[in-house]
Formats: sequence, C-alpha cells, structure tokens
Amino acid sequence: MKGARGFLCAGGFWFAMGASAAGPSNVQFSAQVVKSTPDQKTHHSQIYVGDNQVRLEYQKDSQTKVEIYDMKNQRALLLVPQQASYMERKVPQEEQKNPMLPPSDSNPCSRIRAAQCKLLATESLYGREVSKWEMVVTDDGKTLRSLHWMDAERHTPLREQWPDGTVSELRLKGDEMLGGRATERWEMKTTRPDGESKQSIQWYDPELQISIREELPGGYFRELRDIRVAPQPDHLFTVPANYQRVTPEQQQPAEPTEAPQKRAPYPARQ
Repeated sequence: MKGARGFLCAGGFWFAMGASAAGPSNVQFSAQVVKSTPDQKTHHSQIYVGDNQVRLEYQKDSQTKVEIYDMKNQRALLLVPQQASYMERKVPQEEQKNPMLPPSDSNPCSRIRAAQCKLLATESLYGREVSKWEMVVTDDGKTLRSLHWMDAERHTPLREQWPDGTVSELRLKGDEMLGGRATERWEMKTTRPDGESKQSIQWYDPELQISIREELPGGYFRELRDIRVAPQPDHLFTVPANYQRVTPEQQQPAEPTEAPQKRAPYPARQ
C-alpha cells in the first residue's frame, strides 16, 4: 500500500516515511530490485534490509555504487568499491525515518509538520474502518483545506480530497500470490477536477509490511524479486577498513572521456 509504504529507490527504488529510528525493528531480508521504464529498459539492483539499516547496490557509469542508510548511527553512506572510497553524510535524529517500518499513527499531520489536523469522525469506507481527518495548511497566505480518510489498521489514506478538487482512492481488490509470497492487491485511482484519472496497482506483502510490486501509469513498474527473509550480516552496513573517506569535490569521475550525466535525485519512499 503506497500510503502505508512503497519501495526504496536509488538505482531504482523509493523510500517512504515510516516510524523513527527509535521505533521497533523491521523485518530483515534481501531481494533483487527490478525497475522497467516505458522505453522497455530494465534496471536491476540489490537490496539488503537489516535492523534499521538498508543497503542498495547498483551499477552506474560502469561502476558499482553502494548506498547505505544507517538509521542506528544517523548517517548515510555512498561507497565506490572500484575506488575503495566512500562519502558520509550525517543525518539529524529528527530526520531519521526507517522506510521499512509502517506508519504508527493515523494522524496525517504526523507526516507534514506545518499542517494542522482535526479528527472529524470514525466511520466505514470500502468495507474498512477509517478515521476522517481535516488538514489545514497555509501556503503563500492562503488557507488550504483537505480531507483524509485513514485506514485504522494500516494508518494509510484510503481516500484523499485535495483543495483543488483532486480525489485519490485506494481500494483492496483481493489476495494474490506473487513470486511465491502471499500479497494483497490494491488499486489506486486519482481523479482530477477535469475528469482525467490515472490508476496504479500495488501488491502489499503483509509479512514484510511493504509493497513488493507497483505498476504505475505510462508503463512503469517496480518489483522486489527473489525475496529471502533472514537476518542480514552487520558487515553489509559498515565501511571496509581499507576505504578512504572523500568529499564530493574529491570524488573522481569514472569515465572522464564522456560528459557527466545528471543523476536523478534519491526519491522518498511513500
């Protein structure tokens, strides 16, 4: 469920907000990440999920890159094995979010600091118990109001009505087996005020508490394959002893004969 949590994304995965690093431990596992784009290009990477730690391995510019998100030690690391080098960025405690933990609160304002929320009612929607919230945000002197129906079990929005009239709906369509794992199939439909609508599909894994496949408009899809649930070794989330720390200015390009390519920003998991 995207509202509960989706994927990660570096070589192709995305992070969403979860509980803070001080919260309970997530399920540990490893998996292959597969992403396909409308031009039919398929990208592969590898993910290792430890105890409040995540490691991503992928190929870029003919080199292996490793990103480590270490919520335990409040840091993010970028390793380049071919150069035996790494960069490190400290992340303040208040910004630390474990993407592998589900939301623990139905209040939509817990995800948007500048907003104010009011609980309006507890009711049923699409056969599930929800809490209905009003969110108020001030933007450029304007007061914007939106409505959010939050699933009581998963703390994720099943319906959202935005100030411009756009409506998003998330509905459970049934249980399905995917890659040998029991999942729930959820469909999201977003309808704009002019009537234009877009749909996406997500397969939510109740054991991992994340979506392990997502099909998006335009021919995109993202999926976790070869999922293996098991404790992950500590060394996966540490810097090898022979690696040298460098700054972004010191980092050498892998192939200086070609113009540098703009790297896509690291998306947030939602």
